[in-house]
Amino acid sequence: MWAWGAALAAALVYLTTVFRGGKGPLKVAPALLLAVSVAPASPVAAAALLACAAGDALLLDKARFFLHGLGAFLVGHGLLVVALWDRGVGAPPAGLTIALVVVLLPAAAGLAWRTTGGLRVAIPIYALALGAMVAAAGTVSVLAVSGAVIFLISDGVLAFNRFVRPIAVAEPVVMTTYYAALFLLAAAFL
Repeated sequence: MWAWGAALAAALVYLTTVFRGGKGPLKVAPALLLAVSVAPASPVAAAALLACAAGDALLLDKARFFLHGLGAFLVGHGLLVVALWDRGVGAPPAGLTIALVVVLLPAAAGLAWRTTGGLRVAIPIYALALGAMVAAAGTVSVLAVSGAVIFLISDGVLAFNRFVRPIAVAEPVVMTTYYAALFLLAAAFL
């Protein structure tokens, strides 16, 4: 459990930096450390968290590597879907999960289609991956669904800030919800 504590400490230190307007490579540490903590229980979930860490590293330079970071997170979501389905009980997704997949994600993809120019294909694919992650989490636990939905919120704020209208507090909100999502998802595998 040392990795869990270290991940929490790294997240808190990085969030303090973000709330002060800074950035830095410590952003990657929580996902890496959570990968270490879940690896014994689920190597696939650990690989998903490593993909998220790669996405974090790439998004340190959003101007040059946004699509690469998006691709790394897409891989991470795909791996989380596999890990969650493997962990799940085979039950159908809960009502909230179905509502998110059927109603909200296509609406988000439609908004992205109007506002993203060259990313018109990538954003809907990414939205579908997020929806699949939420659906897969619905077969596991309330903890997993909470993490997946909070991840969806984090990415929604990021997308709104980037493609619709800038939000003054976007980075602190995105990183706080992102880290919360990672911890909840990781906890679902322990």
